[in-house]
Amino acid sequence: MACMGLFSRQRRGESPGPQKTRSSLGPKRPSAAASPPSVSVTSPSTVSGSSLAASSPTYEAVGECDFVSFPKSVQVPNLPVVYFNDEVEQQLIWEYSQVKDGQVQVTSTTPDIRVKNPVVMSNASQGFVVQPYELRYLHYRKVGLVFARPAGGRFMQPSIDTILVCRGLVDALRDMKPVQRLIDVGSGSGFIGKFAGHYAQGTGSVEVTLVDIDPVASTYYQSRTFNAEAATATGRKIQWKFCAEDAVALLEKDCDFDLIVSNPPYIPTKSEAAGKLSPHSGGFWEGVGLVVFLLDLLAQRAKPGTKLVLMVSSLTLKAPAVLEALERTVKNGCALKVLLERAIAWK
Repeated sequence: MACMGLFSRQRRGESPGPQKTRSSLGPKRPSAAASPPSVSVTSPSTVSGSSLAASSPTYEAVGECDFVSFPKSVQVPNLPVVYFNDEVEQQLIWEYSQVKDGQVQVTSTTPDIRVKNPVVMSNASQGFVVQPYELRYLHYRKVGLVFARPAGGRFMQPSIDTILVCRGLVDALRDMKPVQRLIDVGSGSGFIGKFAGHYAQGTGSVEVTLVDIDPVASTYYQSRTFNAEAATATGRKIQWKFCAEDAVALLEKDCDFDLIVSNPPYIPTKSEAAGKLSPHSGGFWEGVGLVVFLLDLLAQRAKPGTKLVLMVSSLTLKAPAVLEALERTVKNGCALKVLLERAIAWK
């Protein structure tokens, strides 16, 4: 079971409110293993794999899906489209689609695969699996990107967690004061930070920081397939910052953000479940040190009014260090709210 938590540092005079609420909740694909995923007819590098044959099917757009537009130079001849509806209650997959002149096109208005209440990104039971190095177009609520982890990259590909964090952000951002600065901690594919930036409330420019320790991730954010937007949904200018460094060290120096969002490693190691907090993460999802750090940062150092949107699971709460951090957060005047609670598959 995964929970989306909103943790907020109260301003003086604010009522913390309720402590907890709940809301219901074909051909081989191009690979980035041998070449970068930023696909362009003007680029010296293109995606490996066969081009569309002369007998290839007719492609069309699905207007109600609001696929995003990329620069016209982006050409991807064969990739799956993975689309989630607003409540993440349905996942639609078109297996063999394309990006032509920057426009996402599918072969039919009817998807090849439709999954109700998805618990994973790749539904192997439905015959669909996309590997980290394989290109795909991922879309949720008018935010999309073409993603394949570049050669040499070790950061996490988008997962069902990614989309669920974004669904939690929908409610969090709706209730927030103006957001001037936000940060996606351990940003991976950058989808969550891009989504938060797209819907950030307020006026004037907004600073969006994506920080991941893997420098390959920062390179991806600058690609045409990531397609960093110049403005938010309401036309605010976005000032992007792409940081290839330890997020903990960055936040130790500067924690003056209105919104901190993270889909961190959240499965405790064996020693953490026994009560000893591990100094290093054991991988993409193992180790809760970052969870504890972010909770303590909010409670002890963040400015009043700062919001933290954090993904955790029922297993996260098996770690005594997390429970203690939550207690410290509440004692220091922070309000806690469950934005979303869903069952997801074991990774």
